[in-house]
Amino acid sequence: MKVYNFDKVISRDGTYSAKYNNKGRDIIPLSVADMDIPVADFIVSELSVANQKGIYGYTLLSDDWQQVAAQWYQRHYSWKVNPEHIVFCPRVVQAVSLFIQNFTQPGDAIVSLTPAYHPISHAVKVNHRVLLESALLYRDHHYEIDFADLEDKFKMACCFILISPHNPTGTIWSEDNLRKIASLAEKYNVFIISDDVHADFNFTQKQHQTISSISSYVAQNSFICTSPAKTFNMAGLEIANIVIANDKYREQFKLALIAAGIHNPGYFSVPAFLCAYRHGDSWLAALKDYLVENRSWVQSFCQAHFPDWFVASGGGTYMLWIDYRAMNISEEQLRHWFVSLAGVEMSWGSDFGDEGLGFFRVNIATPRSNLTQAFERIYQSIPFTTGVSLHE
Repeated sequence: MKVYNFDKVISRDGTYSAKYNNKGRDIIPLSVADMDIPVADFIVSELSVANQKGIYGYTLLSDDWQQVAAQWYQRHYSWKVNPEHIVFCPRVVQAVSLFIQNFTQPGDAIVSLTPAYHPISHAVKVNHRVLLESALLYRDHHYEIDFADLEDKFKMACCFILISPHNPTGTIWSEDNLRKIASLAEKYNVFIISDDVHADFNFTQKQHQTISSISSYVAQNSFICTSPAKTFNMAGLEIANIVIANDKYREQFKLALIAAGIHNPGYFSVPAFLCAYRHGDSWLAALKDYLVENRSWVQSFCQAHFPDWFVASGGGTYMLWIDYRAMNISEEQLRHWFVSLAGVEMSWGSDFGDEGLGFFRVNIATPRSNLTQAFERIYQSIPFTTGVSLHE
């Protein structure tokens, strides 16, 4: 296997990065879910060739775009998809909003699991639908679905938004979980939108499994949202593919895209996507090995220096969800400690709803030197805090 250098630190100054929008402050951000690891060199080379043309005109999808996507699903998830069922949409959140606007009515109820990825929840509320949140059960540092509560919510809902693997907890839904969800959806005629953008970061011994692959009902009553954005660190290129097996719903969604003025992909999107999905398997395998080491390093450091912290045993995504409630400090105190004293930014639990209070999310998809520096800063700044103590 080719050796890749994931330790290279890249300055993102001058790139208008949402993650590094620190206004000149010395902050290490382990927050926004993009990587500080550069795109694979073969993708950069491909984009460099396109860049040298010097003409950034209107762009079409390649003739084999859908076939390339379907081949990726088959190789990585053992999921057989008809290429004709794949619809390009720049962003998953756009697809979710378009579904809400065109397939539901104001006042309809939509269910999600909480703690929840907030842009998805916000899309429900801003489109004047009723958000029904089913709180996950947290036991022994592990999250489970409260199926009794979920069924109660399904009785009142027209749609369920699943995030798989789950963000922010990193939970990998078992086949049994997916079958139970699918059964409830069929029982109450609930449509499923499944956001699978983190599908390629499954750190268990099993492949990612899409909910539509185990239920004929869900296959015909779902949008499965996929993207190379997280996998290859190209969120700024805005590439997503929505798998819609139902002919009627697929055509309706295509019309919704046209009505919203969404059609051509960006100039760099096509070569980036094709190169990543055709040639990125070994790079991704090496990256996952590197991230496993990062996960292990963070867990070991926390056990040694922050015994009151517990890392949720999720197994998915390149984020860790950390429970700090045993420290008996508020989120305001934690943020002051991390940001003002240590110079480290995380994603704060309250951003994911009330069920996120007492937790924070850390993005470990960064060179290990960044990770070690961030956690050393946090540890070394403890003497300057007020009300923070460790039970070492």
